Amino acid sequence: MTRQTGALGILALLMSLLGACGSTPTDAMAAETSPLADTGSAAVLALACSGCHSPAGGAIASLEGRTSTELRTALLRYRTDPDGGSVMHRMMRGYSEADIDAISVYLAEDIAE
Repeated sequence: MTRQTGALGILALLMSLLGACGSTPTDAMAAETSPLADTGSAAVLALACSGCHSPAGGAIASLEGRTSTELRTALLRYRTDPDGGSVMHRMMRGYSEADIDAISVYLAEDIAE
């Protein structure tokens, strides 16, 4: 083992020990209230969508400007199509109707007038 590798290992160990000493109940509570801490939250459920449907566009349509009703209708169509074999069909079959509702609302840009 080289001197540099040994020094990096010691530094990593010290950083992890210092991190453990600095943790407080407040830090733990903050982690629990993060939207990503709840794996059933709409934010986490919708993460899969952003991989292909980014606002930057590209070959796959952006979801920007869609209403929750439009999104819900499309996602439920993918979920219930017995002949569908695309990635979207397979992904939507893994979500419950409540999950699809949450994803639709989270991703939507409903404009209240």
